[in-house]
Amino acid sequence: MVNSIKKSKISFAGVCALGFVLFWACALLKAEPAGADKDNDAVEPTSTAGDDMDAAADQNNTQDAEDENSNSDELNFSYFLTSGYAANDLSAIPSVGKVAGTPELDGSLSTAKTLYVVLSNDQMRLEPGDKLIVFGDAGVLLEKHSGFNKRLIKNLAILKVRENEGKRYLTDVVASYDYIPAGSPVKLYSGERAVWDNAQVAKEPPTQPIKCYVAGGESTHESWNQSDYVILTAGSKQGVVEGLTFQLFEIPPGMDEKSDGIARGFVKVFYAGASYSIARIQEGSDSVLNGFEALYTP
Repeated sequence: MVNSIKKSKISFAGVCALGFVLFWACALLKAEPAGADKDNDAVEPTSTAGDDMDAAADQNNTQDAEDENSNSDELNFSYFLTSGYAANDLSAIPSVGKVAGTPELDGSLSTAKTLYVVLSNDQMRLEPGDKLIVFGDAGVLLEKHSGFNKRLIKNLAILKVRENEGKRYLTDVVASYDYIPAGSPVKLYSGERAVWDNAQVAKEPPTQPIKCYVAGGESTHESWNQSDYVILTAGSKQGVVEGLTFQLFEIPPGMDEKSDGIARGFVKVFYAGASYSIARIQEGSDSVLNGFEALYTP
């Protein structure tokens, strides 16, 4: 009887011991997923950083797209890209190469989504993502009062390099502004951006009055209105700096003096070249024509 009781006590103790071991084993097994979750949390910041970098890249690409495709009336880099400028001839504008066709079947350069570019310097190299600007001659700029006689140069398209194919580059058309003739020259997008950035630097205005004339504007128009750009016949050599406001006067035939002119509004210079400047017609101005007098008064 006593032996039987002892055996029962031993069996009970064994069961308790086994139960205790099983309890802690289960506890340890349950702890493993929690540890694994911690490891995952420790890795997540790296993943989040990658997402942040992608988001930043997307933001930059979005800003580029807004710059190049904006239809806003605001005076910004997009407006500058789509305005014309003056030169003695097309060859006076430094280029790095030219458009050399398209791989697309219809062969139309103006509707193509991809274009080939051949560089003029064999030592120059472009990388995927680099941008180029296609530009061309948009016609004559002639103003009789001043004898101003130049060519209107316009940016035609923005290209982004996709890949190098031997001596030529395959590029994607990021933005297209006008018809693209075969062999159109190209320049670096970064150079155009640098010109715009420099134009934003505040400069000391001249202390003397400046008189010049409107030599033209968008080549598809015969007159220009509020928010349009016009080319003036005076530039930095005559003291013009960015930010100057000129009042416009229409001079009736046979009259040359300001006192005989009819006030037509104002334009504000946003780029000053050496012998010309580009100005935007301000709000409230009447239609502007070639030959209008432009007067800056300190």
